[in-house]
Amino acid sequence: MWFGAQREEVLKYRYSFLWFFAAFILQSTVMNYFRIFEVSPNLVLCLVVIFSFLYEGYHGIVFGILFGFVSDISSAEIIGIAAVSNFAAALICIGMKRYFYKDSRISVVIVSLVGTAVYALLYWSINRMLGTGADFLYVMERQAVLLAYHVAVTLVIYRLVSRSVIKHRSDRYMYRGNLQEARSLNRS
Repeated sequence: MWFGAQREEVLKYRYSFLWFFAAFILQSTVMNYFRIFEVSPNLVLCLVVIFSFLYEGYHGIVFGILFGFVSDISSAEIIGIAAVSNFAAALICIGMKRYFYKDSRISVVIVSLVGTAVYALLYWSINRMLGTGADFLYVMERQAVLLAYHVAVTLVIYRLVSRSVIKHRSDRYMYRGNLQEARSLNRS
């Protein structure tokens, strides 16, 4: 029985890896053609937000750090900033998981906004401390577009991923019996 649960967890990590790998390939090749106001979404960050929020394991942390390093190695001046920023965004999303309902699109929008803002501010601040960052106002102008773009992309990814992650509603406040049983519990 223990081996079955371990095998299922390995399959979930393989599934997550495939999503992150596909996002990295799309990010580095195709997404430059889908820019809006010179901004393209960070697909790896969108997956970090979704997988940290939906899955119980550490999918967002593990693959966010891994693909953050890979993206830094392939396209950044300083290696490690995206990995650290993905890690921070994943931790925030895991923390928010306790307070938001996984089946709600509104929750996904809020988590996406917060995760993107944390990532962007941390990425900018580390770059700025190391002397390579852009001006704050320039970055904030781009963030308004990026936040809207990330919310849209995250909702699409959430729709695709949630079919396999959320098999039933699991709200901790939801009663699983019939309405008459629930009323009788409230009276006593």
